[in-house]
Amino acid sequence: MSGQLTAWSLALLGFCVLAEIARELNFKAASLQAAPDRYALSLASQPLLWCGIAIWVLEVGAWLLVLEHAALAVAFPITTLTYAGTPLAAALVLKEPFSRRQKIGAGLVTLGVFCIAISGFRGGDL
Repeated sequence: MSGQLTAWSLALLGFCVLAEIARELNFKAASLQAAPDRYALSLASQPLLWCGIAIWVLEVGAWLLVLEHAALAVAFPITTLTYAGTPLAAALVLKEPFSRRQKIGAGLVTLGVFCIAISGFRGGDL
């Protein structure tokens, strides 16, 4: 393992971020559809819950491949893009509020991730 980000590891990281966002949307939607009077049983019967779990399993496989090819100190911080992407996706898909402060925070997270990500490429020090 060289620790440097490659197109392959970057693509896998992108998949991991998108998979985590999709998983959270599935879990949220499943929880909203579960009957409150028999929540646990109703939740277990939600197809969206099982879809989220399947996405989770795929994400774990992709993450293990990332860890094989990229430095953890670079790869892991990139996954924090989920902190920016999940609220945005929740606003777009689930119509949840996305405040101005959340937008600013998401932008700052993205900027920080960009700084970390470029350090993973050869000659990435500014």
